[in-house]
Amino acid sequence: MHNHWGWLGTLTGIIGGLMVALNFEYSKFGYIFFMVSAVSWLIQGAKNNDKSLVLLNTVFVCVNTLGLYRWFS
Repeated sequence: MHNHWGWLGTLTGIIGGLMVALNFEYSKFGYIFFMVSAVSWLIQGAKNNDKSLVLLNTVFVCVNTLGLYRWFS
């Protein structure tokens, strides 16, 4: 079975973390990468029936929504 969602979640999570940690002009766009990461891992968790992964990334989607709202509004 291919793990495309997991790899997408991993790569976008790394990019998002670096963007936010660098605290530069475009750091706010890191939250977009975090959101893609969380949704990807949520899908992967649902496909694998991994309830803890689904719960964690559901919370991350909520947290990222807050981050996007605060940075972009």
